[in-house]
Amino acid sequence: QNKENNMSRFWAGAGSSSDSDSESDDSYSSTDSEDVGRATNRWNVDSDSDSSDEVRVVKSAKDRALETFTAHIKAIRNAMKIKDNKTIGDQFDDLSKAMVKAKKVLAAGVPRKLVRILCDLEDYVKENLADKAAFKKLSAGQGRGLNRLKLTLKKHNKPYAAVMAAYRKNPIEDDSDEESSDDDSESSSDDSD
Repeated sequence: QNKENNMSRFWAGAGSSSDSDSESDDSYSSTDSEDVGRATNRWNVDSDSDSSDEVRVVKSAKDRALETFTAHIKAIRNAMKIKDNKTIGDQFDDLSKAMVKAKKVLAAGVPRKLVRILCDLEDYVKENLADKAAFKKLSAGQGRGLNRLKLTLKKHNKPYAAVMAAYRKNPIEDDSDEESSDDDSESSSDDSD
């Protein structure tokens, strides 16, 4: 009922309040000018974006996508170092969603660091599942996370199998030649076949 009172006070003005309003809002008995001031202040929001000091940086879709990929890859690598399978799975889900959003960027060619993390995750899962004694020592949540990651990777990596195979043949660690080495590796694999 309090919302109704506030709404009726806003639309009808401060002078048209009923008896129930006066009973429940004794602390709000104020003059008309204060009510009008309060109503205008309620909708007047100070915005930081109005300041002239702030400069807006416009980035291309490709740059935004690459930044998102880099952030997720960094989080996945950190989780791999501490062997937190649940976090790896969550971050990989976020990365795969970002990859779906950036289909147009990936149509031009899959970035080398993205191919590398996909291959590294496959290797990580194989290594951890191969060691049965260590797998049994994992907590229930970590074990489920690892199994879920295995199934997700199997499903997700099918479209990238050719690019991953080319990377595995020539795993260069240098990030500076991402796109050029990506194109070179694809053309050299086509020539060798």
